[in-house]
Amino acid sequence: MKRLLAALLLCNVLSAPAIAASGGGSAGASPYLALEPAIVVNLNSAGKVRFMQVRVQAMSRDPAVLAALQAHTGPVRHTLITLLSAQTVDNMYDVQVREQVRQQALEELRGVLETHAGLKREGLEALYFTDFVIQ
Repeated sequence: MKRLLAALLLCNVLSAPAIAASGGGSAGASPYLALEPAIVVNLNSAGKVRFMQVRVQAMSRDPAVLAALQAHTGPVRHTLITLLSAQTVDNMYDVQVREQVRQQALEELRGVLETHAGLKREGLEALYFTDFVIQ
């Protein structure tokens, strides 16, 4: 279990430069911003230690929103970690529940942008889970 987690984290560290180089983290002409590094949380699971890794991309046509997400990584990551770590393994295997969690994450990040950057909630148009692993 520890080896698998270590390998997962190593892959995360090694893949971040490739994602940035491919434009995944660029705020230039692209309306997408990869929130790096991936979010890794413990999940509730009947006495077993389970982990979930989620890669997240935000979408906005407003460069100020993407810049604010980068500038306020602490509250952004805290919000995502708090929400995702409150889930159970069974819930996250359910596609409908996962979609509800994604929508809730979008709404909560809109609140972070409003509170910390003074931006309108509609500026953050979408949030995507682009990679999802439960072990």
